[in-house]
Amino acid sequence: MQTKIPSCSGRTKTAVALLWFCCLSFQEMVAAFTLTTTSRVQGISQTDLYDFIATPTNWPKIVASSNSVKKPTDQINPVDQPLNIGDEVEEIFGLPPLLPLSVKWKCVSKDRDESLLFYSQDGVPYFAKDCWMKFYFDSNEEKDDSVEVKLVMEFDTLNPLVMAATPILNADNNLALKVLLPLALSKR
Repeated sequence: MQTKIPSCSGRTKTAVALLWFCCLSFQEMVAAFTLTTTSRVQGISQTDLYDFIATPTNWPKIVASSNSVKKPTDQINPVDQPLNIGDEVEEIFGLPPLLPLSVKWKCVSKDRDESLLFYSQDGVPYFAKDCWMKFYFDSNEEKDDSVEVKLVMEFDTLNPLVMAATPILNADNNLALKVLLPLALSKR
């Protein structure tokens, strides 16, 4: 007995071949992205702003896509106070429970006068790896009581969906620093 395979139109075959080519070829390539957002925050000292951002439980208050944070099971550090070098935190983001994504951040550098750096080698499985979240601070105490904060997100994409979602991530970062951060600080 012979099995008959249904025939496909030329367009369907071309579309399927193109889809397979894109999926297979993307497995071999990694695209690096850098997103930068800068804002000036009024009425707070650089030290207080630094401590606020270094405290993971504040992240869901200022980042629309951040759902929650928790201490990884292998860590002893609390997540409700500023992280120290070597401390880790797991951030749950996306659209839980429909799309619950998470990333484990490690504090790799902190300098209260200048910067706060988080790194995740594994990133978000199947989506991104070698992820950096870098905050830079610059006080303008001579002129006014404002602090400039710059967020630089760097990551290597592993999936074409991430490239398509990059404008959304950029908008989320802008909303975080320019609107939600000042709002959260005003409620302290």
